[in-house]
Amino acid sequence: MSTITDLQIQKNNKTRANVYIDGEYFCAFEMLTVMKLGLKIGQEISQSRLKEAAADSERSVALEKAMNYLSRGYKTERQMRDYLTKRGYDSETIEYVVAKLKNYRYLDDREYARIYVEQNAVTKGSRRIKTELISKGISVSLAEQSSEEDAETAMKNATRLAEKYMKSKPCDLKTLQKLQRYLLSRGYGYDTVNSIVRSFDIDEDGI
Repeated sequence: MSTITDLQIQKNNKTRANVYIDGEYFCAFEMLTVMKLGLKIGQEISQSRLKEAAADSERSVALEKAMNYLSRGYKTERQMRDYLTKRGYDSETIEYVVAKLKNYRYLDDREYARIYVEQNAVTKGSRRIKTELISKGISVSLAEQSSEEDAETAMKNATRLAEKYMKSKPCDLKTLQKLQRYLLSRGYGYDTVNSIVRSFDIDEDGI
């Protein structure tokens, strides 16, 4: 057994305390961990108990960092895992944090996909949205399901983009070819794009 010989609250971070075991610095614990486990000066503590305290403190810090990351915007489960991995957390800590966030409904890939589609459907076709969702960690099946768009809506949105693109531009063959590439890059299907491009009358002087 070892003995906790000192607990010193850090000067620059009042939420953490430096823990000294048998007269030597051991590590810093979150104050929440110190209080939750009832750690105090003079207390005898086993190595397994110290390991448990260190793991608990690590989870608390990781969860706080994860919440700060989420404050910048909604994330997918994979994005969160990548974020925590890059910050050096082990798999056990990451699984704990992800499970907590999913339980709180702060991580929900289905909801993420719904919001993403809602924010991008007017300016991007289903193909591009699907690709982008997959790149962010959404499963292929969920990305396909979430980005599905009826032909009428796709035509309406693509037409609006085409009209905006063509505004103040000459309606010649070169410009229409650029329009075609532009709409395809936005994720609209070939049939939709070609139908829209054909709807424009080429200027006689531009042929």
